[in-house]
Amino acid sequence: MSETCRKGSRVIKNIIFDIGNVLVYYRPWEYLKKRYSHEEATFLLAAIFETQEWQELDKGTLTEEEALRIFIARDPEKEHILREMMADFYNIFTPIESSISILKELRRKGYTVLFLSNIPHGIYDFITTTYDFLNEFDGGIASAKVKLMKPDEDIYLHLINTYNIEPKESLFIDDTAQNVKTAGNLGFKTIHLTNPDTLKRDLEMIGV
Repeated sequence: MSETCRKGSRVIKNIIFDIGNVLVYYRPWEYLKKRYSHEEATFLLAAIFETQEWQELDKGTLTEEEALRIFIARDPEKEHILREMMADFYNIFTPIESSISILKELRRKGYTVLFLSNIPHGIYDFITTTYDFLNEFDGGIASAKVKLMKPDEDIYLHLINTYNIEPKESLFIDDTAQNVKTAGNLGFKTIHLTNPDTLKRDLEMIGV
């Protein structure tokens, strides 16, 4: 390890990134309102992105085809727009270039960089094949692949055991408060990232 971050008596060797709204934008409402009327955007947000089925996609316990069938059964008169959105929603995910630059710099400095993300199979595959920043990681855990989700402690423990890391030597970055709270309870240093533009400053405040 060429460099580590020392904060008091703590040495940070590992930096764990969430993906959504940390490394790629995930803002379905912003995307929907650009493409659809207010009424249609409101419907799609509630009918797809705010459902239990969307959570099951994250966990890998439901396929996109199964989810679509459920959405259509629930609102059959909206079949066309539901199919259209489910065929297109990958395009919601666009890279946050400033965060990706920071990720690359941290890797160059010698930190072990990992990801821990609630992410469905299809979206993970799309990001992997469309963008190259996942190649910068030393490893990581995608929720759908292990059928565990943040903020459940088990997915953090899976990361710890898989990569043999010490929480007290690790920094966890996520945009969701409950996910950050669980990481903190397990001993991780944390950043609750509410705005990607502050990531560089937030890291500097910690000493990274």
